[in-house]
Amino acid sequence: MDSQGHAILVFTFSLILFFHSPSQTNASTEIVEGVCNQTIDYANCLKALGSDSRTPKASSLKDLAKVALELAVANATESKAYIDYLLDKNRTAPIKVCSYWYKLVVASFRSALTELEEDVRIANYDVKIAGDDANYCENALVSAGVQVPSISTRNNHMKLYSSIGAEITYQLTIINY
Repeated sequence: MDSQGHAILVFTFSLILFFHSPSQTNASTEIVEGVCNQTIDYANCLKALGSDSRTPKASSLKDLAKVALELAVANATESKAYIDYLLDKNRTAPIKVCSYWYKLVVASFRSALTELEEDVRIANYDVKIAGDDANYCENALVSAGVQVPSISTRNNHMKLYSSIGAEITYQLTIINY
């Protein structure tokens, strides 16, 4: 191949790479913004999803669903461990109730992640249940007149992840059915 042909080939390849990368990022941005617009907290949704380096590479709702649900599982698992740590220090009934509900929050998010591959409608149900379970923890604190801001913050995060997961899986049900 002559040098001019080689230069044209390199230039063409460079253009393909240049235009492909931004469009993938733009597609990801559109997907993320489309989901976050429908959640309980747009700004914190963007922040939560933006905290994972895989989000800009998510080229489909299903890719984003995996990222979001894996974030939810990780955060729920860490929150459960934190609540259990508090429970070891202070065995009050509301914290014990929260420990129970967080076991279910973790299980629901894990189930949703698994169901994403099998039945997205069940995944949608599971993420909604995870949010309800975090709400039951918050209700236990409020009912007992106990203020544990660190648990309340975690409950709000779980409700956000539930909202994100519910919206993504809802959109997936529309696409798939």
